[in-house]
Amino acid sequence: MSARTHWRAAALLALVPLSALAQPTDDAVVITASRTEQRIRDAIPHTTVLTRKDIRDSQAVDLPALLRREAGVEIAQSGGLGGNATLFMRGARSAQSLMLIDGVRIEDSVSGTTAFQHLMLDDIERIEIVRGNVSSLYGSGAMGGVVQVFTRRGTGAPAPYGEVTVGSRDTAKLLAGYGGEFGDTRLNVSALRQDTRGFSAIDPRFAPAANPDDDGYRNESISASIAQRLAPNHELGARLLHTRTKFDYDDSFAAPTSVQTADQDLGMAQLYWDAQLLERWKSRIGASEGTDYRTDFLDGAFVSSSNTRSRQLTWDNEVRIAPSHVLSLAAERLEQALDSSGAGQHKRDVDSLRLGYLGRLGAHALQVNLRNDKYSDFGNADTYFIGYGFDLTEAWRLTASASTAFRAPNFADLFGFPPFSNPNPALRPERSRTNELGVQWARAAQRVRVVAFHTDYTDEIAFNNAAMQSQNLEKSTVDGVETSYNGRIAGVELTAALTVQDALEQQPGGTQVAGLRRAKTFGSVTALRSFARWRLGAELLASGSRPDIDIQTFERVQNPGYAVLNLLARFDYSKNLFIAARLENALDEDYQLVHGFNTAGRGLFVTVGWQP
Repeated sequence: MSARTHWRAAALLALVPLSALAQPTDDAVVITASRTEQRIRDAIPHTTVLTRKDIRDSQAVDLPALLRREAGVEIAQSGGLGGNATLFMRGARSAQSLMLIDGVRIEDSVSGTTAFQHLMLDDIERIEIVRGNVSSLYGSGAMGGVVQVFTRRGTGAPAPYGEVTVGSRDTAKLLAGYGGEFGDTRLNVSALRQDTRGFSAIDPRFAPAANPDDDGYRNESISASIAQRLAPNHELGARLLHTRTKFDYDDSFAAPTSVQTADQDLGMAQLYWDAQLLERWKSRIGASEGTDYRTDFLDGAFVSSSNTRSRQLTWDNEVRIAPSHVLSLAAERLEQALDSSGAGQHKRDVDSLRLGYLGRLGAHALQVNLRNDKYSDFGNADTYFIGYGFDLTEAWRLTASASTAFRAPNFADLFGFPPFSNPNPALRPERSRTNELGVQWARAAQRVRVVAFHTDYTDEIAFNNAAMQSQNLEKSTVDGVETSYNGRIAGVELTAALTVQDALEQQPGGTQVAGLRRAKTFGSVTALRSFARWRLGAELLASGSRPDIDIQTFERVQNPGYAVLNLLARFDYSKNLFIAARLENALDEDYQLVHGFNTAGRGLFVTVGWQP
């Protein structure tokens, strides 16, 4: 079946009469869209929630594989499991989209991105995805959107859980965990190890100098959380996540016999106190630290290191001034430090104040967020978000919003990373302005949402290969329409996404070019059906062609489009014991997400697990 046929199928799905859809009865609660709890159908920014059930049903191994099917979200990955992955949201660059883990930044301050390819889904309870400019809520980096990951919590009666997975390319995973509620105490702890032989990251057809051997990957992770309720309105808690990885990778300019490896450790530690000080006043005080430590080797010898530590202090307050009107006020401090063999040692402090309002008056809803960030190296930055929702009927809703954003240059942008890049201390911060209009149909947990958006970037930062340094672009724009759907038709659970966008960057001299690794059209369809104790499904991912940079010449090239089909099956042997299988890339599609880098061919993975 051609990619064009896949797109027609997705378009037909979006046109199914709403009256033909069944009506589930649940509705998710989200916090990331406004930093205040609200029903997902009431969120003005386009928001998606992936629950533990959604994660389990997908049978995806890591976070990149799960996010690829979401509206407005594109993933570019250099090779297989553990290979460098970048996140593009609504046509924004990877450093313009923010990822948080329990509200904590775990990012490399050289690139400004999170190594989310090392986050295994076994450690994750739920994921909230907010598309669009929410810099006024989260500060620098939240121009294209925010993905917030929530680690697993202890719920229900205490019980063990675990999984064993084996599959293609000598892949093996072992997970063991225990969690639950002990009176006023909630506890969860888990540990996993995953290994794979992998495959050669670079295709020798595009880079003959690359080593053609398999590039393996190892991931060892521990996750823990504990919460103690001291009184009905007071809770103390702590969370911990630590991931240690070792992986092989390829370089197009190394010798064919060169062996390149890296060790990368990600860490998150958090302490918090939740309190309801008065009947209408909730408060949270939190202290956290996120770390990203990476060391690279060539034939066993040290090449480079990059160690980032981000410490955060937050004080969030929420005052309900009326049943449908909430004010929020927060103070935050971020201290970020880099110790790098290439970029040197650098520090940056950011003090932030945030004010928000979320309210409803009849059919009208309003969200207003104002934020001031004071950077130790760039001074003050003010951002805002103004969103409006109008309920035409109980099911139909119109939304509109206008917002601004700010992103400070990364340390590598400013100071370079010799010998890979040169410094540019004259760089100016990026700024952007976004307008969007949306329409939503929602009944219970079933939703169809269509959003049109336009973003103007000023002083966008891009890497100039000729000068080997980051430079400010004159002007960049992104226009697009994204559609998402989830619901049930004739007993089949369906989710679908379709994004059409145009990301343009204006180079020095006025030439406009398409943004790298961002397609004009992409989307997905997932279908799941239960038969007694069986659960069967299919997942289709498709994308149009994308501009890229040749892996050797650095000239612009075009990566062809693709359509990838994954097949899923699960059998519940008993209430606790299950067997699951995932056939990835069932049609063995030959495609690339990054020019010159291979993607996984057909592979079968089988899991035996025990669940509470």
